[in-house]
Amino acid sequence: MMRGQVIGIWIGVRIGTWLGRCMVVALLAIGLALPSFAQNNEVSLNIPPQDLSTALAALAEQANVQVLYAAELAGNRLTKGVAGTMSPEEGLRQMLEGTGLQYTFTGGRTVTLQTAPAPAVHAAPAESNGVSDSPAKQKPIKVPEIVVKEVRERDDAKTYMADEASTATRTDTPVKDVPQSIQVITRKVIEEQRTFRLQHTLENVSGINATDSGSSLYDNLIIRGFSATSRSYYRNGLLDPFAQFMPADTYNVRRLEVLKGPAAVLYGQGDPGGIINVVTNKPLADAAYSASTTIGNFNFYRSELDATGPLNPSKTVLYRLNVAGQRANSFIDFANRDLAAIAPSVTWLLGSRTTLTVDADYMRRWSNDPYGLPAQGTVLGNSNGNIPRNRSVTLGEFGSFNRTSYRIGYDLTHQFNDKWSIRNAYRHSLVEDDRNNLYTAPDSLDLDQRTLNRTQVLQPGVARYHAHSRVTNVVGHVRVLDMDHTLLAGIELRQEKTDQFVFSGDSAPTLDLFAPNYSLVPVPALGTIFQGSFQGDNKTAAAYVQDQIALLPNLKFMGGVRFDYVHQSTQSATASDASDNHAVSPRLGLVYQPVEPLSLYTSWTKGFQPNSPSSFNPNGSLFKPERSTQYEVGAKAFMLDRRISATLAWFHLTRENLLTPSADPALSAIGYSVQTGEQRSQGIELDVTAQVTPGWNVIAGYAYTDAEVTKDNDATLLHKRLANVPYNKFTLWSTYHVQEGMLKGFGLGGGLFAYGSRNASIFGDPIEMPSYIRADAALYYNHELQTGNWLGAKAVSVAFNVRNLLDQRYVATSYNGSSFFFYGEPLTVLGTVGLKF
Repeated sequence: MMRGQVIGIWIGVRIGTWLGRCMVVALLAIGLALPSFAQNNEVSLNIPPQDLSTALAALAEQANVQVLYAAELAGNRLTKGVAGTMSPEEGLRQMLEGTGLQYTFTGGRTVTLQTAPAPAVHAAPAESNGVSDSPAKQKPIKVPEIVVKEVRERDDAKTYMADEASTATRTDTPVKDVPQSIQVITRKVIEEQRTFRLQHTLENVSGINATDSGSSLYDNLIIRGFSATSRSYYRNGLLDPFAQFMPADTYNVRRLEVLKGPAAVLYGQGDPGGIINVVTNKPLADAAYSASTTIGNFNFYRSELDATGPLNPSKTVLYRLNVAGQRANSFIDFANRDLAAIAPSVTWLLGSRTTLTVDADYMRRWSNDPYGLPAQGTVLGNSNGNIPRNRSVTLGEFGSFNRTSYRIGYDLTHQFNDKWSIRNAYRHSLVEDDRNNLYTAPDSLDLDQRTLNRTQVLQPGVARYHAHSRVTNVVGHVRVLDMDHTLLAGIELRQEKTDQFVFSGDSAPTLDLFAPNYSLVPVPALGTIFQGSFQGDNKTAAAYVQDQIALLPNLKFMGGVRFDYVHQSTQSATASDASDNHAVSPRLGLVYQPVEPLSLYTSWTKGFQPNSPSSFNPNGSLFKPERSTQYEVGAKAFMLDRRISATLAWFHLTRENLLTPSADPALSAIGYSVQTGEQRSQGIELDVTAQVTPGWNVIAGYAYTDAEVTKDNDATLLHKRLANVPYNKFTLWSTYHVQEGMLKGFGLGGGLFAYGSRNASIFGDPIEMPSYIRADAALYYNHELQTGNWLGAKAVSVAFNVRNLLDQRYVATSYNGSSFFFYGEPLTVLGTVGLKF
């Protein structure tokens, strides 16, 4: 082992011990103030006689428990129902009377069902009530995967908490057993905050910042100090390379999983900060329908539809349909945010061990993409005053930037036995830019500090981007030398291709920022500033292995390695270039659990990102890939019957082999670079989610991030803070829903989102964006309707969300690390009415 790795692991163990002690003290202090939760807490139940599967779903909703069972167990069984105030366990016992089933609590809120042994159905001792032995005496019960997925999906809509996440390991590993920071944002957070864009939803995660406007057509984010480019976005575990410039909408999102740090051991080439995995809705076995409409200021109108259920009586073919439509302006003039989207999916249970899901989605966005405003008048003084928040630098009604995306794929899983399973998944993606998209970018501000020079860009043809992604994983559970192993082996094949992309640039009419005239006709597209075309192709073939070993019941090791071959080719109007890269990406991690609720962990992981083959090297050879290395130490805690989840992490992340301009002025002037650049990010992050009491949810995060340039040919850049990365970021969001009494159904929520000062760019004169705190608030009303109402609905919900409650004027970010800036949204109000059927 290299000296640096030995030192890193030694430091990790020492820091991990300190972090663990701090977390134990903090969480115990919180825990002493909270009431305990047990399966004998009394709840109010009202479940009429009906078929057992529907009744169990109602019990799970009313008692806030998870009920895991195979679909065939419920079959055509009926239950006499249950009504009254009692413990969840007593309610379940009454509901199962006469059904021939028994139950086992595997946790405070989780229960599994099994067929009761025939002799014991009528002969069980009175004190046992037909209940199986204690969990400690029971053998593990293998629940079919489709049932587990369904229960998790329902839980994501009911709680902020998430016990498991597959992104970190490509296996269903509990979060507490993962030696790396991974955060999950559930559907309930998305719905209660009414966020429709990833950059707004991901504000809840420590260490993530946006570098673009929420009105933009792009999702430009920073994770742990480094930009998240197209290779940081995944959908259901497969690369979604166009998600950065065709941003996802949350209408069909079940949860977001964020794995922090290099992820090349399982996902190959990518950015060092981490990856974002969007997990979409899947078909459910029980029929459910919902619809909602949202209206807000800035002419915001939006409707959503969600329908799911079986397509045949045996419930072996299931469907899901999500639809969204939006027509909206924004606080920036001419920056419309119109959208139409539909996502159908079908799941076929081919047998008790085989599941095939086919899904697709279509999305179209109509936009007039805004760009930033100059520093003078936003973060710096301007002799004419402050530039209005609604000012647009676009071409007004003449401008447009419209895109359409299509996805279709399948996910096939087969369980050979209780030990081994295989997954094969594929997706094809296509994104198209409209013909004659016309947009502008700001260039410079005249000395009068009001006349803005702009460049207009025309795409005369339809630009197309294709992607194919295929993954095959085999997972096995074996026991060797009295140690349990979870083995993963997989291969991945993918391609991202850009068809002919033609563009031209000309000087646009100047814009008076304080008296704009948007009626000026754009100049003819002659390409007087620049013109060109581009084609690109990126192909990847990879194989990876991973082993998770339980060395001791409280000591777990994880090790893995991935081998990548990457072929890149580019073709422009003047040149064609190609390159081949090979990379080996390892990860090592260790988790120690001194007590059941607490995990101390340390990990070392490496990543890579190939440089473009079109980059100019003075010696004529191709540049090596960028490399990244992360050391991470932390502690995770799940306390009070898993009602509090917290992750505290320290990380040291280095990005090497960055291209910088050649030190020879003659060479740098014609575009030559050298590979001597290095950047470093380190810090501490804390993420907490909690269900303090039934109805009270909290999600909070804090990050201290120190990110700077550590090596560069330009000495003036050394030790400069990386753009848009605050030293401190703090977020807190909490909601409470009244559970009983006259106010039952009412709720309220609110949060604070605080960002420290940030450097606008590492280039030019330093410009600092001031720190700010934004306050949000919400009111809710949820009411269950009586059966037979004229709407035919089960429940109605009303929500009133306010973003930037105090209407604070602040600069949210600089545009992708430049000297142009975006204001944050002013006071924004959304009202939503929803129905469930």
